[in-house]
Amino acid sequence: MTDTPPTASPDAPPAAAPAPASRRKGRWRSVVSAVLVVLTALLAPLSVTAVWLHERILDANGYVDTVAPLAQNRVVTDALAVRVVEELFQATDLERRVADALPGPVDVLGPALTSSLRGLATDQAQQFLQSDTFSDLWIRANRIAHKEVTRLFTGRGKSVQQQGDKIVLDLGAVADDVRDQLVKEGVSVLRRVPIPQDTIEVSIFQSDLVTRLQSTFALLDRLVVVLPILFVLSLAGAILTSRRRRTVIVVVGVAVAATTALLAAGIDAGERITVDQVGPSAIDPAAVGQVYDTLVSALRDWSSYLIATALLVAVVALVADPNWIGRVAVRVRGDGAEVPAGIAWIRANRAVLLGAITAVGVLVLVAWPAPTLLVLALVVLVTAVVLATVVALARLAPAPAAAPTGDPGPAA
Repeated sequence: MTDTPPTASPDAPPAAAPAPASRRKGRWRSVVSAVLVVLTALLAPLSVTAVWLHERILDANGYVDTVAPLAQNRVVTDALAVRVVEELFQATDLERRVADALPGPVDVLGPALTSSLRGLATDQAQQFLQSDTFSDLWIRANRIAHKEVTRLFTGRGKSVQQQGDKIVLDLGAVADDVRDQLVKEGVSVLRRVPIPQDTIEVSIFQSDLVTRLQSTFALLDRLVVVLPILFVLSLAGAILTSRRRRTVIVVVGVAVAATTALLAAGIDAGERITVDQVGPSAIDPAAVGQVYDTLVSALRDWSSYLIATALLVAVVALVADPNWIGRVAVRVRGDGAEVPAGIAWIRANRAVLLGAITAVGVLVLVAWPAPTLLVLALVVLVTAVVLATVVALARLAPAPAAAPTGDPGPAA
């Protein structure tokens, strides 16, 4: 006789089912994904700043390439002309030499002649600063001053410690050229006046804000390779550990755009602080603002690109397969209605079309020369509209019928 397992009484209450392990695992995945989303949003602006600092400021060639356009900036060159002439007059004690050269009382003629000489010297300085010779001199002077730049941004380097929170250029060669031009114009009193070396120094940038951030900048420079790698890994981890990957991509895109927008706001605030801190040894505040804009131009552009790209990715994820577009498309199409062959082709090639449109949007963002925020916003908006249109048209076509599984044949 075989034992049969006892059957449960029909009146017995059902046994409580244990909590599925998959539910607990899903909660942990959601927590991990949320943490990685936050980490990705924080790493994005840090990575951009680290790359900018390493490539455009602390690298000597990158720094020289960054500041080279300032040699053609009229605001900067005019301010430098005024400052060089002022230093030239002080270094050569020109006012006293003019007074000694004039016969008789000099109370009226001395100041008037000195003022005329100052105007003439300023004109000569402006002409020289607009020449190709000055462009070469500007590059050499900034290459020499790069030690000060490194010290200012990271605190490293002892040879220029006495300069404090400034980037100082020695423009003695400019003053020497202006002196020669004045001699040619007839100011013979300067013919045998030597200009002492390292006395015509001009502070083109001064910022206590940068010195307060030296530790942060030094750390970012050390992590310039690690931060972008961590950004990519955290982004991939946030997507892979999530159960709703499309939603996570949208959230990551918006979060990265938001944190990078905070970086852009900080760049603008830093300019106001730097200009307000201009000291008496620096050039005109307007010129300092131009120098600041030039130094951060790459960081500002890269931040704008990152904001636009993050928003574009979020938009692509949002319109890639949204249910609301599907419902609208079904209502427009109606049940059983025929659709043109072109729409059926769009549905069959939807993935390729979405990828191509996204690639075009990214190429426009990269190729556009110096895009403004308005241009970036318009590119993202147009790309989003085109993507949504393709998805909507694809949803107008009915889903392809499932392939038959085969005829089982007549029963035996």
